[in-house]
Amino acid sequence: MTQNIYDTPEFFHGYSQLNRSVHGLAGAPEWPSLQTLLPELAGRAVADLGCGYGWFCRWAREAGAGSALGLDVSEKMLAQAAAMTADDAIEYRRQDLERLQLPPAAFDLVYSSLTLHYIADLAGLLAACHQALKPGGRLVFSIEHPIFMAARQPQ
Repeated sequence: MTQNIYDTPEFFHGYSQLNRSVHGLAGAPEWPSLQTLLPELAGRAVADLGCGYGWFCRWAREAGAGSALGLDVSEKMLAQAAAMTADDAIEYRRQDLERLQLPPAAFDLVYSSLTLHYIADLAGLLAACHQALKPGGRLVFSIEHPIFMAARQPQ
């Protein structure tokens, strides 16, 4: 299983205090830009890679998606998502995205926000996403800005 700092109690507690954890998509600075990239969701099948608290899955259903599948490696994130969700058309599943397995041509949209920068084999993940998309389907994602990921140089 991929490294998973999110199930560490101290890290999870800190994460739970972030604006995006408290206010959901409205608390995520990248949300307005990502939203402009999204297709019409009415009746569509959606997968959210690194779903965290499930904010996007719930938003997608409110926007008319027929179903939403949220995948995350963190048991704590998935437990929080399940506790916040009362919709039988949303499924949450524990999945190591380094070994992503999705049915072929099953999704109209694969969405991922602030997750792909953790993936060592990005080409493998993108190939798995490609085969899981229906013809004309779309992958919409964001990653951490490299300035936040760059190693600090000693002074």
